[in-house]
Amino acid sequence: MKRLTSRAADGTASVDPSMVDEAIRRLAAYEDMHDDLEARLADLEEAVAERKAAGALNASTGNQLIAQKVALKTTIGMFDIYGIE
Repeated sequence: MKRLTSRAADGTASVDPSMVDEAIRRLAAYEDMHDDLEARLADLEEAVAERKAAGALNASTGNQLIAQKVALKTTIGMFDIYGIE
């Protein structure tokens, strides 16, 4: 990925003025992805709760849903680490 920003020694970020539109487009894409991941996690947690309440959370389905949940939480956690929350 071509980097659009640069970091100064003090940690501040800047973008070349000629790349502002592209930087905003990319930031919007990251924010869209973060929102989508959070929505998917909420849907997954709801599905797990519904299946569990109905007694339909068998071992293989449960393991798959838990694995998906862990993957989503890990990805969202990386966004949070980098301040994209």
